[in-house]
Amino acid sequence: MAFDGLGTFGVWQPHPQFTPHSARELEELGFGTIWLGSSPPVDWDGYEQLLAATESLVVATSIVNVWASAPEAAADTYLRLDDKFPGRFLLGIGAGHREHTSDYTKPYDALVDYLDVLDVRGVPRHGRALAALGPRVARLARDRTAGALPYLTVPEHTAQLREILGPDALVAVEHKVVFDTRAARGRAPRRGGGGG
Repeated sequence: MAFDGLGTFGVWQPHPQFTPHSARELEELGFGTIWLGSSPPVDWDGYEQLLAATESLVVATSIVNVWASAPEAAADTYLRLDDKFPGRFLLGIGAGHREHTSDYTKPYDALVDYLDVLDVRGVPRHGRALAALGPRVARLARDRTAGALPYLTVPEHTAQLREILGPDALVAVEHKVVFDTRAARGRAPRRGGGGG
């Protein structure tokens, strides 16, 4: 896999919550990647700020919504950042919410079309990953990207993805974590309670 620098664990949160200072701090704590959630736009100026504030941390989108960001702009951003910070930007894309466009295309077809443009523009397979839940999109991720970015799934689903993708592809699985020294209080938000 080309992205050996991702590390064992990364940190996901909505992209506006990351700052250059927090990225540097996370890198110092040993995290290999920050995953920028909540469909960051491809022209967000924060990418370069986060990369410039760190030395080896990978910045990955999780995910750029294909309905909201043009593939040409995504390719331009990837190529610019990879030129300035080689191997430290991973373009995670997916068919998020469609309310961004009035044109209807099947989500699978939209992903294929997006990847076609990334190919033409020179974004390498190892520089992109695909939000993949179902087997058809997982096979697309296997064949045309570094791997899959599953979201809100269970361990059995992760095992199925690994089987489809093979042993060398990226499978960046999300794990929810609550930091608390008291187990009952830490588990309460998950169970819908307020804790105490």
